[in-house]
Amino acid sequence: MHRTALPTPPPRAGDLRPFLLASALGYAERGMAVHPLLVGGKEPRWSDWEHRATLDPELITRTWSRAPFNIGVACGPSRLVVVDLDVPHLDDEPDPALTGQEIVDGRSSFSSLIARTPGASPVDTMTVETWSGGEHLLFAAPDDVEVRCSARTVGPWIDTRAVGGYVVGIGSHIDGRPYRLTSSITTPAPLPRWLLTVLTTAPEPANSGGAGRGAEVVARLRAVARQGSREQRWARGILASECAELAEMKPQTGRNDRLNKAAYRAGQLVAAGLLGQTEAEDALISTARDCGVGSSAKHRYAREIEKTVASGMRAGLARPRFMDARARQLGGAA
Repeated sequence: MHRTALPTPPPRAGDLRPFLLASALGYAERGMAVHPLLVGGKEPRWSDWEHRATLDPELITRTWSRAPFNIGVACGPSRLVVVDLDVPHLDDEPDPALTGQEIVDGRSSFSSLIARTPGASPVDTMTVETWSGGEHLLFAAPDDVEVRCSARTVGPWIDTRAVGGYVVGIGSHIDGRPYRLTSSITTPAPLPRWLLTVLTTAPEPANSGGAGRGAEVVARLRAVARQGSREQRWARGILASECAELAEMKPQTGRNDRLNKAAYRAGQLVAAGLLGQTEAEDALISTARDCGVGSSAKHRYAREIEKTVASGMRAGLARPRFMDARARQLGGAA
């Protein structure tokens, strides 16, 4: 079947509507559901974007004829897993663990991951260069395993977008710089099993252990919040504050509602790609268990905690939260 070619965006922003419309239609023809983002930005224009992301050419045409909206590609509805190979930002703090290593960005970090993973090898797939010079590697999600979003849990400058997340599409512009296709492949290759294993094998959770782990989680998050980009430090600072406030609440003071709100706020940051979902859920569950949220029956309240975190997280994933101008002026403080 003949498919519309994905367009090459102009190097400078002008009237981008024809290019963005053609790109959005090209994604839809390939089974990738799209939704509009702010003009020149990454934030969704539609609330509940994951459920409203569409393959309908008529709706796409109406939407992108109105304004040069950037394109969001919803990973869950599109059955995509995207490996986001980022580049260092000016405010990134040096990672002492990388001293003497030839890992300088997401590409070299991914090459290192391949080199040290048994059975791993590079895979040719649809590749998009981001506005900042990074890369998105698009893969078709497996049918038997759900992959979650993550932020630098696989390796330095490597994030993943999957269920609950989205990526910015070809033709979109940020600060006048475009996202563009850099491969001749326009169909995502199946996610290789070695990479699936890496993405779904969680690191040793920080919340394993007995009483008192809540305080340890907060301390660990405060320490981790000094690493990564300004946006990631800001997001981890928020997660640490949410956990600290939850831990300090007295019994019978609405802690379950507070946990739901904390999970919602964490979900917003996960959807923005600033936190890993597993990282956030582990921290919230650990803190809640330590301070005794829910029923007095241990086996019951453990399930209550997990259900509350899952509910708040789902709601937050639908409304990404990015670092705003006020937070930047405050130096990224939560």
